[in-house]
Amino acid sequence: MRPKDGLKQLLREFSIDPDSDPGLKLQIYLSLLEKWNPRVNLTANIAWNALEPLFREGIWAASKYPLDCRTHLDVGSGAGFPALILRVFNVEMTLDLAESRGKKGAFLETAAWEMGLTGTRVHVKRLEDLLGESEAVEKAWDCVSWKAIRLSNRDLLNLRGRASENTLFWMFHGREAAVEDILTLEAEFTIADKQPVPGQKESFLSIYRPLKKCFT
Repeated sequence: MRPKDGLKQLLREFSIDPDSDPGLKLQIYLSLLEKWNPRVNLTANIAWNALEPLFREGIWAASKYPLDCRTHLDVGSGAGFPALILRVFNVEMTLDLAESRGKKGAFLETAAWEMGLTGTRVHVKRLEDLLGESEAVEKAWDCVSWKAIRLSNRDLLNLRGRASENTLFWMFHGREAAVEDILTLEAEFTIADKQPVPGQKESFLSIYRPLKKCFT
């Protein structure tokens, strides 16, 4: 199946009109992935059977996103999954994308521009450098997400230090938690929810909140 046909079929499965604003934005995103991937290596494969789980996960996650979350930080954004899809379906969101690799950062900037995702900022730098720029980023994001990376203890604790007690931490992960040390995660955060990602084996979205002791 051609990717563009597969995407339209997936959109209809979620009762999303392919000609709607979100549907058209996701089709632009797909076209950009196909155009850029041969020279930037955004994903291992741009065949639809490889891309479908990524789009499915993003659309599904967007349906779970809290309506009162307005500011979002995505760490290690890579090709933009699922953060760009979350932004497509949450038009009031201000999105910060932290990606240290320059070529992938350039792709994210192009994708945000061509998809018309206003309020999206790409930070081509390491997370610790971004968090050190107090005037460049939010004091506390409503939501922080990461996928396909393992957060170091330093980054996890730095993020916690910039969070409020209401900040949600969205961790997309496999069988094991996507952090360097699970004991640090459990000592500083409490899990609010864990759900399997549809259509993927041993793939989960775990949602954490900082323990209130962090703010006393």
